[in-house]
Amino acid sequence: MKNLSVRFVLFLRIFIFFTFWASFLFCQEFVQVKPKKGDGIYSLLRRYQLPANNQYVQKFKEINKINLNSRAELKIGQVYNMPVSRFVFNGKTIRSTLGYNDYQHAKEIEKYNKAVCRAGIKRKLYTEDFDLWVPMLSLPKNYSPKEENDFPIFGKKYKKITLTDNSLKGKVYYLVSGHGGPDPGAIGKRGAYKMYEDEYAYDITLRLAKNLLEHGARVYMIVQDPNDGIREDTILRGDSDEYYYGGAKISAETIPRLDKRAEIVNNLYNQNRSSTNRHTVIILHVDSRSNSKRIDIFYYYENGSRESKELANILYKTVNQKYSKHQPGRGYGGKVLTRDLHMLRKTEPTAVYIELGNIKNPLDQDRFVLENNRQAVANWLCEGLLKAVK
Repeated sequence: MKNLSVRFVLFLRIFIFFTFWASFLFCQEFVQVKPKKGDGIYSLLRRYQLPANNQYVQKFKEINKINLNSRAELKIGQVYNMPVSRFVFNGKTIRSTLGYNDYQHAKEIEKYNKAVCRAGIKRKLYTEDFDLWVPMLSLPKNYSPKEENDFPIFGKKYKKITLTDNSLKGKVYYLVSGHGGPDPGAIGKRGAYKMYEDEYAYDITLRLAKNLLEHGARVYMIVQDPNDGIREDTILRGDSDEYYYGGAKISAETIPRLDKRAEIVNNLYNQNRSSTNRHTVIILHVDSRSNSKRIDIFYYYENGSRESKELANILYKTVNQKYSKHQPGRGYGGKVLTRDLHMLRKTEPTAVYIELGNIKNPLDQDRFVLENNRQAVANWLCEGLLKAVK
């Protein structure tokens, strides 16, 4: 097998956008494992269908050096990176996913993925779960990574990310926009047009994701749309082609839909928890009340969670201050409350659930239909998250 530098990137031509990582270094997401009693490096490599040779042993040590002692012993309960990188399969071919045209290497990678499935290491083939495993030493030397500051999920106009600073470096955010797929959520009317909750929540979530990336955060979009991107329109066209991180379809049934979101967040959290201790879930929804009921942004925290309550209060105070500055005398009616919400209860990282306004109220609708207002909400939430880490 030919060598490949460890610093190749996850971010490829994205049909299904998977993982954000705002740094101008190349990085990657590894397959991870907790060793069993009696495991060593050689036995782990063999179990994961990798050659137990010196090249792979050294690569394993290189990517796990902070978790190995001088004798390179494995610890039970510790999570280790395998020398296997994870790519999001684009639904077409391995070659187009990885961005090179070497047929033989693509067949080797296909063969490897089938082998780990046969061995029971992986439950589904990459064509089903869109999770393509690539042994780190199997790519050709001339593999050319994609520029990492290019994020097509934001759309053609906004896909370039410029790093402002590294104030959020090492911080991980799991952003969940409400509803999507077969469920548009709350529906309001603006003249002759319908306004769909999932479209406006998604647009603001994208804008927040972009802001966080510009400060060096790692960001996961749990609900994704392959073609919307950040939009400037007042009325955002509704569709049902959203899917989950990893390519799974969104269920039309409420409980399975919420369970899947929590499952994805928790799986990602468990993959990332060894690399940082700062994980945050932000859930964005748009409320639906009577047309006459105007509401400001509400923040719900998990009952009994001090961290969740503190974060909700920081976000509340930040937005309150912004309204006082930009609309003095208006008053701010947002509140911080606790509520037994599925996503707060089921997700493991610190989480805050945010209702952005009443989609049926004409004044609240201005918060959504005006692009500058959508951007302002994203900016203010980002500012609150920046304050939370200081």
